[in-house]
Amino acid sequence: MSGFAQRTLPQGVQLGKISREVFDALARFTSFPWPVMQAQCRREELDPTALTKSDVERLLPHLATAVARFTSPEKGEQVAEALRAIVNAS
Repeated sequence: MSGFAQRTLPQGVQLGKISREVFDALARFTSFPWPVMQAQCRREELDPTALTKSDVERLLPHLATAVARFTSPEKGEQVAEALRAIVNAS
């Protein structure tokens, strides 16, 4: 499976606006954005397809840590910055 294919959603998954923004942010820093997003949402009992800004704020440290664990601390911080931008967007 190519890196591109791993960065796509499973067939049939539809994301809301904020969820799509989170997925796209994760896809910039990890080859497995959907599994990371899904796992961290499950931990917080959130629906990964229908996230709100407050959900993203709650998930931010978990997503950043997960990306850092599987890539690098720098990428974890970059994810945190990207997610903060989503939370703070008007």
